[in-house]
Amino acid sequence: MKIRGLSFGPLVLSLLVVVASCLAWWAGTPARAAFAPTFATVPVSGIVSGQPESVRFSGQAQVSSELVLSTSPLNKPPAVILIIDMSGVSGTGSSTGARYTIGNDGEPVFRQLVSADTIEITFPFTRGPSMTTSMPSVRSGVASFALSFDLNTGAITKGTGSIAAPNFPN
Repeated sequence: MKIRGLSFGPLVLSLLVVVASCLAWWAGTPARAAFAPTFATVPVSGIVSGQPESVRFSGQAQVSSELVLSTSPLNKPPAVILIIDMSGVSGTGSSTGARYTIGNDGEPVFRQLVSADTIEITFPFTRGPSMTTSMPSVRSGVASFALSFDLNTGAITKGTGSIAAPNFPN
């Protein structure tokens, strides 16, 4: 009976595969560590003046905040990714009483995490039930959000919103 010695070829090959897999995983890790988003309801109101009529807006915006910590060796400060959904905000025309709707696809806003911040977004709106009406009737407004954050979690602790007409330069 012949006894064979241990063959190191398969063992070395297995070890190389494990090391290569670990290196590939490590190199492919994202440049940030993100946490589950938190949500806040922020009251919003204001008037967009202009033609053919001024429009008074009010309602509730849904704001999600996602804490982002850098995993880079550069040790970047914490940040938040904000998504502002204004589908709960609508307007009423001052002279006609017509309903106005806001078109907003919730564009992400990336900000450094601070205890208090003000974020401005420009949004389109139109008369009628949806943004599918003709383009010439689309107008724009500016929503400004004053938000306070929990510096440990990135959650919004307080928020208010206001709406106004855009201030286009002359």
